[in-house]
Amino acid sequence: MGAFVRDGRPDDAADVLRVRTETWKTAYRGLLPQDYLDDLRVEPRAVEVWRGRLSCGAGRLVIGEAAGEVAGFGLFGPARDEGLTGGEIYAIYVLSAHWSTGLGLALMERSVARLREMGHTEAGLWVLEGNARARAFYERFGFTPSGRVKDVEGLPFPVSEVHYRLSLAGTGA
Repeated sequence: MGAFVRDGRPDDAADVLRVRTETWKTAYRGLLPQDYLDDLRVEPRAVEVWRGRLSCGAGRLVIGEAAGEVAGFGLFGPARDEGLTGGEIYAIYVLSAHWSTGLGLALMERSVARLREMGHTEAGLWVLEGNARARAFYERFGFTPSGRVKDVEGLPFPVSEVHYRLSLAGTGA
């Protein structure tokens, strides 16, 4: 694969936002309005906000590097939604040039292992309802739909995401 996964640092914030922005433009084409995707940019203020969040521990970060660059990341921590317990995978993003290389799987394995190390016996995640590629990836990993659905907050248009769960008890990733 020629890639490796390491723990993230606050100084990775700009690369994380770059990967997230580029991935959104590719992975969400046809799922979100194209003009919205076309306007996505990494703003210096956002980099500082993310650097601050990562410095104070608001989510744990793992970085996937390939060919000498940050090519993906995973972000995880305690479940954030009311009524949900355990850990949560907040994000797994990989640049499209590195899809189907094993980098996403390596990021997911490391994120799930870290949630287990944190004492969680269950992990959840939210995914855009229409994102068939991501849903298939999560299902291959062992996540199953929980039946929860919600509207994504913070977007200027309605879009739904579905919730998935994975038992971490007795598994070894």
